[in-house]
Amino acid sequence: MRFKAFAGMFAASLAMGDAAEAAEIAWDNWGVPHIAGEDADDTTYALGWAQARGRPDQLLELLGQGRGRAAEYWGESYYEGDALMWRMGIPQSLDAIYDVQGADYQARLEAFAAGINAWFEANPESGSEERRRILPVTARDILGHTQRSINLYFMAGGELQAMQRQLAAAREATLQETPEPDADERGSNGWAIAPSRSESGHALLLQNPHLPWTGFFTWFEAHLQSPGLNAYGVGLLGQPFTSIMFNEHLGWTHTVNRHDPADVFAVTPEGNGYRFGEEVRPFEIEQASLGVRGEDGEDGTLEQRPLTITRTVHGPVLGQGNDQLYAFRVAGLTDPAHARTFAQYDAMSRAENREQWEAAFSQLQLTMFNAIYADGNGEILYVSNGLYPVRSTGDEDYWKAPVDGSDPTLLWTEYTPYERLLRVANPESGFVQNSNETGFTATIPVELDPADYPADWIQPDMRTRPQHGLEMLLGDESIGFDELITYAHDTRLTMADNVLPDLVSAARTVGSEEAVRAADVLGAWDRRTDADSRGALLFTLWGFEFARGEPVSLYENPWDFLAPTSWSSGIADDVGAVEALVTVVQRMDAAGVALDTPWGEAARIPDGEGGSLPSALGLGRFGAFRVGSFTPDETGVAFTFDGGTTWVAAIEFGETPRARAILPYGNFADRPEGVENQLPLLSRGELRDVNYTAEAIEAATVMAETVEAE
Repeated sequence: MRFKAFAGMFAASLAMGDAAEAAEIAWDNWGVPHIAGEDADDTTYALGWAQARGRPDQLLELLGQGRGRAAEYWGESYYEGDALMWRMGIPQSLDAIYDVQGADYQARLEAFAAGINAWFEANPESGSEERRRILPVTARDILGHTQRSINLYFMAGGELQAMQRQLAAAREATLQETPEPDADERGSNGWAIAPSRSESGHALLLQNPHLPWTGFFTWFEAHLQSPGLNAYGVGLLGQPFTSIMFNEHLGWTHTVNRHDPADVFAVTPEGNGYRFGEEVRPFEIEQASLGVRGEDGEDGTLEQRPLTITRTVHGPVLGQGNDQLYAFRVAGLTDPAHARTFAQYDAMSRAENREQWEAAFSQLQLTMFNAIYADGNGEILYVSNGLYPVRSTGDEDYWKAPVDGSDPTLLWTEYTPYERLLRVANPESGFVQNSNETGFTATIPVELDPADYPADWIQPDMRTRPQHGLEMLLGDESIGFDELITYAHDTRLTMADNVLPDLVSAARTVGSEEAVRAADVLGAWDRRTDADSRGALLFTLWGFEFARGEPVSLYENPWDFLAPTSWSSGIADDVGAVEALVTVVQRMDAAGVALDTPWGEAARIPDGEGGSLPSALGLGRFGAFRVGSFTPDETGVAFTFDGGTTWVAAIEFGETPRARAILPYGNFADRPEGVENQLPLLSRGELRDVNYTAEAIEAATVMAETVEAE
């Protein structure tokens, strides 16, 4: 293949209906590629090129992991990840998954892979020699990456970690540490506002995922145009579509939903097999061989390491202990019947109204994620989308523990149809929302009754981050576009509203010198995480010491679904709360850290130049709506930062959609000249204009190129 690039301004050909020659890419001042292709293949090809240009090493690493051969290229640290991929059957399934895509989407996947390869062919110095070992990438690598990131780790990362904890005492367990999308710091906020609750009379949409800033969690922002498509948004790096987006007519966002898509089955070995009902079934045994690159020499030595994969009817065996084997089952994983994700997203992106959009969405080719939707017709929608196993018995708690693998009635094979999922359309309240709580409180007054749904589904609860969002929504019956942005940046900690009066009172009652000093600081605190807020650091460190994951048992008066706006309040254990507070005070004193240290001195984010900036991001588990992921370091009084707010977009669906947004880390691992740094905007709590119209794109273009496959 040969490719040509030219410098110049991206001009009138961007207008819909003016087809570009092959694909034109206009990079705007924020590093966003606006791609106009003659057809969908050209646009997808150019998106692969753009992703490779923006994050070459990271993209190749993800696709190597999606191939299940990363250790072969990069060594021992990748072996356990590869082994898990093969045990779960992902690489073995990719031919069948590729086959079901259909000719059109096979061509699109091939185009995306070809665009990536073309970038590296034209720019052989791009990225590192180490990462380029996997070239050329293939369409199957793209599918493997999607299976690994979405269908395994997003879907079942939490269950994998729970399984590890359950087997911690059994040394024979062989499981790898897996990323777990946490419901607080690794989650999302999403709002859709109907015209009845909008100041302008137009529907509004808030998109706001907050994830780690590394690995497969990384977003890539793009504007994709081809006949019938004018989609703007973000998709996860390495995937050939925008998954959170808007077009001229409608838009949606995703949040990680709390459903139970995976189970552990305790299997009892018997003879050469395992007990299943009245029979003893043989294990399914597969032998694989994985390469592991050593460190000797320029290219390294390559060890071929045998891997025995044992499966039952439930799924692969991932651990053992207590004379039992533990098999793991994940809804939809490696199942070609639910693997046409690209085709579904493409149909959603081309929809012009809710009927068309739901026709696409209801295909259940996306195995998880809530959807919060709004459109120019004023319609709004919430759906707790995904593959919900149809189980024969048991409640939520029953399925948290390993279940009896010898009982055939417990083996699930079917999923709840779309029309039976948690779904709220055009409620009288004028809004739908989700912040990773269960969908029963998608709107208030509530419209969904848990009694109408299976007992094994996650039951209603209310953490402080969704409480925060609901309080803002319920408190404003006429929300303007600028107000929507203000709410997205609100820095209040609602957990402080719930417990601070009790904590301060209990500390004063104890009366020790440390407790009184802490009470003075917390009593004067504004309950916010603004950079200059004094008390947020002390409260957050106390939260880590005492509240930890914000268990329900923390509260004297827990939240009740029957009174959904009577929030949790009070502290059930005043003595323990004050003891934890005194411990934190003593730790801060020993480290020489003032109790009223401004939050922005402790909660720092990268500045993109090798330094750091103060932030107003807070911990979602303690009620922050504007979330940062901060973990106390070894001192216990300072934080390390690993992500949080990633994509924020506020969209109004008028005659032409208008939007403001931010992708704090941007599209480039090495930001080129002319592309602006967005991290100062995040520090200040600001969004930037989205360049969506041809005129805006032309005015903002800082570099342009045409990519053409021959």
